[in-house]
Amino acid sequence: MNTPDVISTTVYDLILASPMTKIKDVEPQQVLSEIKMDSLEKLSMAMDLEEAFKIEMSDEDIEGFKTVSDVIGYVQRAVDSPVST
Repeated sequence: MNTPDVISTTVYDLILASPMTKIKDVEPQQVLSEIKMDSLEKLSMAMDLEEAFKIEMSDEDIEGFKTVSDVIGYVQRAVDSPVST
């Protein structure tokens, strides 16, 4: 089940696993650029999130992620409102 806790934990784990981020803990209000997540890192994280939660993200949406909370909120909305294919 994709609860908010599962989504948050998955986003946090992906950020912490990134070789570019040199932090020990993640907070929702953190700005992605301040923790060294560039556009390539955001794209990589987005691809992992798409696979984990069976969702799709547009490049424009991914570029719009400014904070950790933005990512979590987007994934939660995408999981809550699946698009039929």
